[in-house]
Amino acid sequence: MRPPSPDQHRDSDHGAHTLRVWEGTITGLYGDDVFVELGPRMQGVVPVRRFARPPRVGDVAEFTLGGREDGLWALHLCSEESLALWEDLDEGCLVSARVSREVSGGLELKVGPLHAFLPRSASGLPRGKPLAPLVGRELVCEVVEVERERQRVVLSRKLVADRERVSDHQRELSALACGRVVEGHVVRVEDYGVFVRFGRGMEGLVHVSNLTHERVRHPADVVAVGDALRARVLRVREGGARIELGCKQLEQDPWAVVAGVLEPGEIVGGRVTRLAEFGAFVRVEPGVEGLVHAGETGLGPGRSLRAHLPPGREVRVRVLAVDAAAERLSLSLLYAGGGTIDPEGDEGPCDAALSGELGSRGARGGIDLKGLLERAFERALEERDEELRGEED
Repeated sequence: MRPPSPDQHRDSDHGAHTLRVWEGTITGLYGDDVFVELGPRMQGVVPVRRFARPPRVGDVAEFTLGGREDGLWALHLCSEESLALWEDLDEGCLVSARVSREVSGGLELKVGPLHAFLPRSASGLPRGKPLAPLVGRELVCEVVEVERERQRVVLSRKLVADRERVSDHQRELSALACGRVVEGHVVRVEDYGVFVRFGRGMEGLVHVSNLTHERVRHPADVVAVGDALRARVLRVREGGARIELGCKQLEQDPWAVVAGVLEPGEIVGGRVTRLAEFGAFVRVEPGVEGLVHAGETGLGPGRSLRAHLPPGREVRVRVLAVDAAAERLSLSLLYAGGGTIDPEGDEGPCDAALSGELGSRGARGGIDLKGLLERAFERALEERDEELRGEED
């Protein structure tokens, strides 16, 4: 006795019937198709190329059902290789499959002559995006489930896409050498720095100390989420899990400029930025701060440093020592002879001696530091731009 009619599975292309053997009679040959009568109101079609010898009307052969198309069952000869192909499919292997149509819950695909199912959740498309654009496309998928007894296979495109993304990430990571310049945008701001996303989903940290040569109290004072940033790769650690970036490394180091301009004995203007128990810090140029030690302030015992040198106050200071490599600048509020330097620039008791010592540097003992620094910065910026253009080329 024959098994139940496959019409009861009319809404599904796959089921328990797919490996059952059906005896059918060839009723017609039209072009490349051979039509087979399997039973009352049950017909199928099989490509003529599947037969080892030319078929004839009236021939009887055994078939299995591979799927339903346009009201006809797609048939496989029991003697053809498709059954062997099912046996060769293993979970985890990659196959090339063509999407034939959209079905309930996903897509139907063909792996050669075989039918397979691709669930919507495994399509690799974002939630809510239609599946229709995939119909007719050839996809590389991974076999995730094989039911040999039912001749049923389930595929996943998402697993392959995920692996490709990881592979692309690893290739990009391997090319991420220290010193490379990257462009990205800020995705997170923390107290200690900002996270920048660049490339294909990579993220790096710009520590607050590497944002700019200027002293920064909080990263939010200079950048915000969404800002575009260019940075240099400083370190790649833990296989790319930690990438350290720097923005100030793309700027000319102001200490390198100052090293060729400031000399001990010169008097320059500045602004008090912060106080410490041992003295006051004075900003003489963008990114350049020096320390006026408490003993160089001219204040006697018991006199408040904060009362006389509050942050923000404009002062004139004398350069004691410059160590550009260590980024240290020692300053004094006193002339070499011990008198206090007038912040307004009036001559003090030792101005005459100081003028003689410095000669042409000015009757006040000062120089046009601002002008020199501006010219030096302009030259440095031109050199940096030429260097960056060379890197991009």
